[in-house]
Amino acid sequence: MTARIAISDGRLAINRSGVGRWFGPSVDVPLGHVESVAPLDPSEGKRWYNGIRLAGIQVPGLIVSGLFRQGGALSWWDVVRGDEAIAITLRDEPLARLVVGVDDPVSAAQWLQQAADAARASGVPR
Repeated sequence: MTARIAISDGRLAINRSGVGRWFGPSVDVPLGHVESVAPLDPSEGKRWYNGIRLAGIQVPGLIVSGLFRQGGALSWWDVVRGDEAIAITLRDEPLARLVVGVDDPVSAAQWLQQAADAARASGVPR
């Protein structure tokens, strides 16, 4: 299960796939609000505590899908087996972080970071 990530009209849309779509809505944010993107440390995706689960499901090492609060910040997860994911840090959004399962974390992180940097440089509306 990997999420579908799309960029259109200056917005980042992440749509859940597979069983993940049962555990909460998809995400749509202005691309200019993406602060940073990096491959997720595999150990982080497999840990037993990702914050207080507000909605969704968590089976450590298998699936983390839903909305979590940790240290006062909200994060949105859609990850299976944790080792193939990216972490997206946001600014000026209710969600501080998105953690998304992808097929190729390095390429996905580079592609999304370049798109976010270009959106900020071109002055895409926030």
